[in-house]
Amino acid sequence: MTQEATEKAPPTLQELEGKAQRLTNQVAQDANAMQKIDDAVARAIKSGDVAQVLEATDARTLAIKDSGKSVGQLKTAQSAVNSAKLAANAGKRADVHGVMRTDKSIVTHVKALFSLGAEWVKFTLDSNGELEVNSGGAEIKKTRAPSANGGSRGTASWEVDGQSFTSRELIDAHQDLLTDKVREHYDSGNFRAFSMTREAEKIHAKLTSG
Repeated sequence: MTQEATEKAPPTLQELEGKAQRLTNQVAQDANAMQKIDDAVARAIKSGDVAQVLEATDARTLAIKDSGKSVGQLKTAQSAVNSAKLAANAGKRADVHGVMRTDKSIVTHVKALFSLGAEWVKFTLDSNGELEVNSGGAEIKKTRAPSANGGSRGTASWEVDGQSFTSRELIDAHQDLLTDKVREHYDSGNFRAFSMTREAEKIHAKLTSG
């Protein structure tokens, strides 16, 4: 006796959007919980009770891990929503691409950007629905800046979506891409335990790959 294998239907766009919304709410709840835990840590430190400090710190470490997991799941869900929309509207997008390629006003501006050294041009919408245009190319390499003792130190600069970041700024903006161990050091201010430039390099690679 044989049984026919039944394939599970892929989630609909509505289901994917629902999941993304639930995770958005979860991320907000995690942020609120984190604030309460931070307040508890501050109170424990002020009280001088070592046991309370350890308990509150352990709770904070666990909350950071849970929060990072929720953020990662939300990014995956949002990516799935975008992919579903792209797939559903592939034909319409192709039509728009065709119109843009024959619109001389658009083509002239884009060609001008490439002639000025750009390797890519990106169109996005801001929070108000206004069109933003960015262009860029190869990542900016390390520059040298004088240190306090008169020597020199390396200050890495990273370009993402047309915007330049220092290593610290890039990590601040994408802490969810750090490993749990590095995140613990980062949150505790133990910057000597890891290379900030190296971690920024890893994050930059993830953001610009593909």
